[in-house]
Amino acid sequence: MPFTWMFALTGAVQGWALWGLWKLFQSKTWPATEPLVYTGLLYVALAVPLVIYCTQNVEDLSRRVRQLAVLGFGLLFAALGAVTAWSAGVDAGLGLRFHDTLVACVLGFVLLGLFCGFDFAARRWRYERLFYYAWRNGILLVTAAVMTGIFWGVLWAGAGLMSLIGVKFVRELITQSIFVFTVTGLVVAASVGLGLVRAGMTETIRRYALSIAAWLLPLVLFFAVLWVVALPFTGLDPLFKTRYAARLMLGFMALAVLFANCAYQDGEHEAYPGWLARALQGAWLALVVVVGVAWWALGLRVAQHGWSEDRLWAALVAALAAVYAVGYALSWLKRGRWMQAMGTTNVAAALLLCAGLLVYVAPPTEVRKLAVAAHLAHVQQKQAGADKAPEPDWNYLRWESGRFGREALQAMAEGRGVPAGQGWERQAERLLAQSNRYNPQPEKQMNAEELARKFRVYPEGRGLPESFVAHIRSDKTSWELRHCLQAAQGCAVWMGDLDGDAREELLVFANGWSGAVYVQARQTDQGWRRAGDFSVPGAKGRFDPAELARARVVPPRWQDLEVQGQRLRVQVGPGG
Repeated sequence: MPFTWMFALTGAVQGWALWGLWKLFQSKTWPATEPLVYTGLLYVALAVPLVIYCTQNVEDLSRRVRQLAVLGFGLLFAALGAVTAWSAGVDAGLGLRFHDTLVACVLGFVLLGLFCGFDFAARRWRYERLFYYAWRNGILLVTAAVMTGIFWGVLWAGAGLMSLIGVKFVRELITQSIFVFTVTGLVVAASVGLGLVRAGMTETIRRYALSIAAWLLPLVLFFAVLWVVALPFTGLDPLFKTRYAARLMLGFMALAVLFANCAYQDGEHEAYPGWLARALQGAWLALVVVVGVAWWALGLRVAQHGWSEDRLWAALVAALAAVYAVGYALSWLKRGRWMQAMGTTNVAAALLLCAGLLVYVAPPTEVRKLAVAAHLAHVQQKQAGADKAPEPDWNYLRWESGRFGREALQAMAEGRGVPAGQGWERQAERLLAQSNRYNPQPEKQMNAEELARKFRVYPEGRGLPESFVAHIRSDKTSWELRHCLQAAQGCAVWMGDLDGDAREELLVFANGWSGAVYVQARQTDQGWRRAGDFSVPGAKGRFDPAELARARVVPPRWQDLEVQGQRLRVQVGPGG
């Protein structure tokens, strides 16, 4: 077929373009020295061929409209790449995060589905068409990724087999960067082309898989109804005490939406018997309650801790969940076809998702910009009436919020928007001077008092020994100590005699229920060494450092067993 040759050429050109960008990045040659231009070109090289593949064989789509679509998506992804690099604020090279890549992929896929599902003659979306092309393109892309992985697995296996008899050129060939990029582009193009040729088989497999998955919807909705019925008797306290209530309920809602769409498909057939179909429509009212409680849980977290980047994303997900829950529940009020409002609801949710993603990536309302402003406003608000003002999340501001966090730190270093007597200016200067997140060596810049404040010592009233403060300065290998110095809240330390040798040990709780044990060196009372670590894999709930004030030393429940000079230590879980 003609498009097969077009696909092959498109795949080869994509491979050559990515190879060229890779070589420019390695040699630090323009445009790799201009992050906005380079990242924009990278996004275009990755996205445009996929748009060409996924708009192939779309009914009533003229060549001119398709060319305009390729141009429009190319410009959109060029802008997305440039905005991503600008938000990261890097001087050269790539400034990509997984979140940025995921947002671009989701936005591109949803927009592409909306484009393919739009009837330009009637100037409206036809849901059955949108459903068909969205699932077709998703299956094609997943299949292409799987086939590419299998192809490279076979290629490496063959190269290994040839190397066993001394033939090395195959392995040398497949490790050349131009071969890797070119062949990968060709394999992706060939996989998509074959999938389009076998479109009937792909559709049959899709319908079969979705029909099986559809029978999980009654189970999901049964639990939703059961949860709503039990809620007045259990109350919301057990739910909110988990501290991840909103996340869990939104995840449950996502499962319900997925299985509902598996059952509804394009809306042209009935998935369930009449009585069950009617019952399932009514059961969707329970999901309205689930989403409402999820919003309540999210609101409580925001009121307590303020907005963060994660909570801003959660708000977008919760808004989508509300659209799905209310829209699907409206089907119960309509007589006729099962879940009659689902098609309209899905289109509305897709448009809302695209709008939300575009708002969160646009420079004036970039999600990291909103998160930084909201976080600092919350911290400043909590300062009023507090004996000790809460500190900002320094790690987030310096390393995870892009240019917006660094601009906030620069303002702090200049003394703007900081409380008096808290030392935030010096902390901001210290963070701005760091160029490596994982080896900042902050102990060289902290005085002894600041360094000791990073460790809250229990039992209360105790302080870190001066000899251990000196050890912190000299220890360059302990990730636990580096983590404590970097963390905004520092770490909890428990001091006491654990082994009965009349010398105190220190337990540094660096990561909740895990950390390191430090003991005084035997030959001197002034030295310390890391003796080991500890963890409690079966611990329930979040670690509360304040409980260390009531900690006590207890003998082991299980003695060690010595076998052939080796000590066998028994470790039993919480239920043992």
